[in-house]
Amino acid sequence: MKFSKRLRRKIFSYALIALWVGGATGCSKYDTTGAGALSFAQTRHGALAIAPIPFGEMNGREVYNASDIIPIADSRFLFCDNNTDDALFELDLTPDGRKKGPLIRRPLRGFAAGAAHDLEDMALVEEGGRRYVFLTSSMRVRRAKPPGGALRVTINPDETLVAENMPDFRDWLIRAYPQLAASARIKPDDGGLNIEGLAWDRNRHALLFGLRTPTQDGKPLVLPVKLKDLAGPWTTKNLEAQTPIHLSPKPVGDEQGIRCLYNEPDRDGFLVIFGKATRDSDAPYSLYEWNGNAGGAARRLNVVFAKKMKPEGITRGSIGGRPALVIVDDGGGFQVVWDDNPLAYAGVS
Repeated sequence: MKFSKRLRRKIFSYALIALWVGGATGCSKYDTTGAGALSFAQTRHGALAIAPIPFGEMNGREVYNASDIIPIADSRFLFCDNNTDDALFELDLTPDGRKKGPLIRRPLRGFAAGAAHDLEDMALVEEGGRRYVFLTSSMRVRRAKPPGGALRVTINPDETLVAENMPDFRDWLIRAYPQLAASARIKPDDGGLNIEGLAWDRNRHALLFGLRTPTQDGKPLVLPVKLKDLAGPWTTKNLEAQTPIHLSPKPVGDEQGIRCLYNEPDRDGFLVIFGKATRDSDAPYSLYEWNGNAGGAARRLNVVFAKKMKPEGITRGSIGGRPALVIVDDGGGFQVVWDDNPLAYAGVS
């Protein structure tokens, strides 16, 4: 297989990152080609150290900006690319965590390209014998493009994906949560509205929208939006705003925002990835566990991401029948962490 010069440079840079992490963990066989996933023995300073494996292919001329991921079956996952508005992508893995064949483009039927931009996060919901994928755009201000959209995607029995867009969702959200008014028309790097998290809360029967910006008093915001009828009309009349939640990650000396929000399907809890809120922030990426409490208290997991990695999606699934976490990188890669012993990364420094 021949790669472009640009892709070769990208793969080489990932290899350097992986070698750095492997050297720090004392592991000499840290594979960057997908030949194996991380084990819990690979740690740096007592923490689980994670670096990405590149997808090894391009989305046109760009890397895949993988922004979130969900499981659809054993060893099969769907992720969204924030530069692709009319399709999701399927990542299939072998039983040992390797990428199995090329990525598969999964079109969103019934949804016109350009109707929503910058799809940043997704949530899988199963109810009443039906499966849905909910997606949110960042809702950020973009020149000459509609700034928002919230999608409900039905997974049909034949696994085709049929999408519905709620184009007026952004206006409804700003009316429902007055604290967003000041951020509605400014750019994210100036504190403007920027959503990068989405999860399903079965206890609240609500979609949780996690904000990268704005924050309030330095605390990232989660906006719970109740769905009155999951299968009902996909309009704002089917929505009900609930009390905002302020999450409390440990201070790191710079402003942190939510970069991913994932609901544990068999547990009453969530995984949260925090990272820099704006471009000027130096906050590192970090992984937390939150039990959904209204007070926003969360527990940091003992995980360190490689410096150049941009983890924006995490999910729990199975690969070859073995439990695993799968993480996607907005810079064009993924990583598998075997979850046979979750206590191995549960410590907090």
